[in-house]
Amino acid sequence: MTQNNQQVKITLPNDLTYLPLILDGIKKMAEIMGFKKNDILKIEIGAEEAISNVIKHAFEPDEKSTFDVILNNLSLGLKIIIKEKGIPFDPSLIHEFKPDELKEDLSGKGLGVFLIKQFIDEVSFHNLGKEGRETHLFKHLKNKTINQLVNKAELDVLENEKQENVLPKGSVSYDVRRMNPEEAVDVSKGAYSSYGYTYVLEHIYYPDRVRQMNKDNTLISFVCVTGEKEIIGHCALEIEETDPLVPQLGVAFTKPKYRGQGCLNRLAASCMDYALNLNLFGIYARGVTTHPYSQKSLLRFEIFDCAIYISSGAIREYKDIEGTAQRESVVIHFKYLNPTPAFKIYPPEHHKDIIEKIYNNIKYKPIFELPPADLKFNQNDSVIDIQTDQLNMVAKIYIEQFGENILSEISKNLKELCFARMETIYLYLKLNNNLTSLLTSEFEKMGFFFSGVMPRSGQNDVLILQYLNNYTIDYDKIKIASEFGNDLLNYIRERDVNQNV
Repeated sequence: MTQNNQQVKITLPNDLTYLPLILDGIKKMAEIMGFKKNDILKIEIGAEEAISNVIKHAFEPDEKSTFDVILNNLSLGLKIIIKEKGIPFDPSLIHEFKPDELKEDLSGKGLGVFLIKQFIDEVSFHNLGKEGRETHLFKHLKNKTINQLVNKAELDVLENEKQENVLPKGSVSYDVRRMNPEEAVDVSKGAYSSYGYTYVLEHIYYPDRVRQMNKDNTLISFVCVTGEKEIIGHCALEIEETDPLVPQLGVAFTKPKYRGQGCLNRLAASCMDYALNLNLFGIYARGVTTHPYSQKSLLRFEIFDCAIYISSGAIREYKDIEGTAQRESVVIHFKYLNPTPAFKIYPPEHHKDIIEKIYNNIKYKPIFELPPADLKFNQNDSVIDIQTDQLNMVAKIYIEQFGENILSEISKNLKELCFARMETIYLYLKLNNNLTSLLTSEFEKMGFFFSGVMPRSGQNDVLILQYLNNYTIDYDKIKIASEFGNDLLNYIRERDVNQNV
């Protein structure tokens, strides 16, 4: 195998005649990376459909132009970027093909996008304004989950572990340290016995990915290990592409029978010390709301509430906690490690008071400014980034640049994401952009409502809005540990349009 993180860029005419040329290149790259024949075929099918869609839809009839296909040999798999500057085109808006409709509609509309999503692990579409558009395809190199790696007897053991009685407090001794590569399988087993298959970070169920991500330091895992070498707990720093200087403290679990031994507190302390040594800007974490225990642990480390994501994940079942069967909501906690000097933000006037309280709660004081009277949009098109999480049916829309078409773009994408059955859609608006102050109320007219604030490095803090796709949350089942968190929850509840239907 060749060294990872290599890139090949190929520029092609927008002519289907050249399609076999690029497909041969993609096939060869996949072979070099060590993909198996079956996966190579899937990559070819997905890439062929995606590139064909660009050639057919992204250019005017008879227009002679070129586009780029970029092949990235990454440690976790193959990433294919198709970049073009043709006419406005959003592949995600092509009619969704549904196999059960084939008898009624023999044209197979949308079959291409359907095939892409069937054969490629991750698909996303990026509008870059005047820089064009990108379609991103990603195929994981190794794709065996923990239940595919263990035999039935071992899987039965993991199932039984979910029901084991908790051991007396203080009865287990253990050490906390970085995970060793060979322990990735045990970490995945522990995640399964703790969460089933409901944890938001899907990679944790793939030992090969856990091992590789730790090697790349995109996941920094700490484990609790007993004298018998049993992995009984895990917690990690997740270094995220959207902001590498603000990792998430997460993937935290303790095997059911070892809960109450103080594992998570010691694991979190080790992760925090490591983050401080890396000189990071800050750290954030998600505290589940089906119970308040994870929130309480975070508050002890002075990681405070700044937002609440309503309906952010799949339904989780917890032992000894009944009557909570609804989509999981989480409290977002944040702690500054190396804050920058105060900078200007432009909060919408009707949310100014709660935003100021949020910043007070996380121990920071930005400079609150009113937008100028003559606000103008950027003359270029809007730049937005849309990410979807099929496991939890959640989508995230990041607005990087406000263009004159921003309202129509958000409305169009919101409609499509709802059509794609995303349960919850989050919208991220930069607070250092004065247009956020003006446009928040316009997005709220579409059905978005307040969620909170997320600090980011580079003075790019965001106001978060959220949208529930015909889903009503029972707020009385949401458990909040802090007094401020309860105030924030009440504020959100009052603005959730689904509560008044």
